[in-house]
Amino acid sequence: MSSVHKRFFTKDGKVLKGAQPESPFVATIISQVPPVTSIFEQAEKKKFNFKSAVELLKSQNLNNKITTIWASLSVIMVFGVLVSIMVTPGKAKPQDTNKYAIYSSKPLVLEQSTYDIYSKDSRAQRINEVFKMYNCPLEGMGESFVFEADRNNIPWWLTAAVSFQESSCGKNTPKVSGSETYNAWGWAVYGNITWSFDNWARGIETVSKYFADRFYSQGVTELCEIMKTYTPPSNGSWCEGVKHFGDLIQSYITP
Repeated sequence: MSSVHKRFFTKDGKVLKGAQPESPFVATIISQVPPVTSIFEQAEKKKFNFKSAVELLKSQNLNNKITTIWASLSVIMVFGVLVSIMVTPGKAKPQDTNKYAIYSSKPLVLEQSTYDIYSKDSRAQRINEVFKMYNCPLEGMGESFVFEADRNNIPWWLTAAVSFQESSCGKNTPKVSGSETYNAWGWAVYGNITWSFDNWARGIETVSKYFADRFYSQGVTELCEIMKTYTPPSNGSWCEGVKHFGDLIQSYITP
């Protein structure tokens, strides 16, 4: 049964247009068309769902970024800890030197040395530095002075100090027929007789042994007492001069 939709207009009480029956086709179309409000509601829902999807996507991207940053920081921290462990030296454990392999030879055990290298080097360096300061020809012979002094048990500075007093540390040595005598100590010089040495080292060796045999081995260690035999004409200036240069050498501080 077809429905009737009344559509009419009146004017002055007269019907201008009467009711017209709706065709079944139109009624079917109208029934299938959703209400306007329903269309807007669906649109709003779709809009809301789109926004929700965008927000969800953004939040997921943010979470991914945070996760990536956190993972990177974790890797850096772990790497830093590993590096610090490798770089930081561990506490060294003393090795047991008493153990050795059954097929290896027994390790050598060094005995305590009584040879004081460093003190000798220091004394020789003092002599060399003082000779250098005064531009002495004997510069560089400090090791020979110290070696011969220790071998003959005399003060390590004595023979060097005597060379200052007798020849200004080798500057004013006597000459024989114009040749160098290397005698910086006035040793065995009597009138026209002058003893010559082959070189500085031979002179240091000979004079050091002479002081040991003639004086120190006999208990004569006072410089002014030595002077009475070594250079009798001196009025005391010799022993004072030797003491002065001896003190200079002993108190010199190497740079």
